[in-house]
Amino acid sequence: MGDLEDDLERALDRFDPVPPHLAPAAIAAFDRRVDAELARLVFDSLTATGARASGGPRLLTFEAGPLTIDVEVSPGRRLVVRVEPGGPVEYTLEVGTVRVTGTSDALGRFAVTVPAPGPFRLNCRLSDADPVVTQWISA
Repeated sequence: MGDLEDDLERALDRFDPVPPHLAPAAIAAFDRRVDAELARLVFDSLTATGARASGGPRLLTFEAGPLTIDVEVSPGRRLVVRVEPGGPVEYTLEVGTVRVTGTSDALGRFAVTVPAPGPFRLNCRLSDADPVVTQWISA
């Protein structure tokens, strides 16, 4: 880097540093592993006109092939998730470098609280299917 770029980088680090909780999330967002199919967001109550009253839960629906992932995000960052078609689902909730894993009930339902600030995503796998991951969600 040139001297000017070095000076600018030092000034930014001093006067406008990156908040510590955002650095791991930013690095994780650029993780380029292709070990799961990306589920497409098909519904978000934040963008649906009149679909969400202020303070209520945010509703999201993702699809990947025959798999549908419905996510309810409460104001306390508690997730209630249903994966269809039903059946036991192994899931991983990712928030930066933090991972929370678990298994749904027999109908593909589970609840989990997002354990850290920042964007998160869900990686879900039915026993007889390839894994599916949602895009990063800010809630």
